[in-house]
Amino acid sequence: MERGFEYLTDKHGPSGAREIFENICISLFQQMYGPKAKSVAISQGDGGIDVLIGDLPSPDYVYQCKYFTDRLGSSQKQQIIKSFQTVVNKYKVTKWALCLPMIMNEKELLWWSKWKDEQKLKTGITIELCDGSYLLTELKKTDLYTKTFDDDIRIMLETILKALKANQKEIFNSIIYGIDDIPDIELEYNDAIFVKMLESANIKFIDDCKVEFFNAEISIQESISKDESEGIRIYNILKQTIYSIWKTQYNVYKHPSDGNNLLNNTYLRIEDLNSSTLQIGSNEYSLLSKKGILHHLANDKKIGWIENYLVQLTEYMEIN
Repeated sequence: MERGFEYLTDKHGPSGAREIFENICISLFQQMYGPKAKSVAISQGDGGIDVLIGDLPSPDYVYQCKYFTDRLGSSQKQQIIKSFQTVVNKYKVTKWALCLPMIMNEKELLWWSKWKDEQKLKTGITIELCDGSYLLTELKKTDLYTKTFDDDIRIMLETILKALKANQKEIFNSIIYGIDDIPDIELEYNDAIFVKMLESANIKFIDDCKVEFFNAEISIQESISKDESEGIRIYNILKQTIYSIWKTQYNVYKHPSDGNNLLNNTYLRIEDLNSSTLQIGSNEYSLLSKKGILHHLANDKKIGWIENYLVQLTEYMEIN
């Protein structure tokens, strides 16, 4: 969608749009004329010059920018006349041009033509109009149009893309396998060490733990399939971090025969750190997978849920 200068007012307000319009004109003429084009710092009584081509006191060309977006009333016409007379009285100018963001209607063009012809006869100075249509056409010949009118769209699209990627990651993390997704989960892993570790600690919600173990396996495979060395690195970091979390909880909540309190508090701590300390790598690991790494550690006999868990595990397995 093509945009005109009124977009500047909508976005920045009249005051901000006026300054931006002047900067646009300055940039455009500097691209057109190179180092011969010079902007003039705004000061009290700036001499009716926003851009000059050449050098003072006898520039080749003078551009005056007026951010008039509506119609030319008597006030706007007086401002144009005053700017021109200021330049004529101070400098020897060959050409003077008025830059406007608007396009004049028939009545305004008749006034403009009459006035500039009169001034040409009086001063010998060539007067030209650079209206909104001309300026937009020239801007499109450079990259200034895109920078002026489309950069915010690009920024907005980048913001949307970033949000979509974040949402995609959130969706990915929510794609987890639950009890209903894994056929006969109650029969899976029955002979696994982590299951015996749970049973020996009098923990009853073993099917949930099996689901977590399964999700961790899927996440490990997914991570390693993308980049083996990086995937292994991320898994090892997660294991070490989760082991450290368990160790702290173990020192506080270990019990001679009941591991429910320790397991639940370790879960709670993992949930607390899920989006900070445990946010590692490209995040193939869901919260469920991170809990499942606990059971991978238990399956390796690195952790347990009660005091002297290895001794009690051995005794439990001998009995059962």
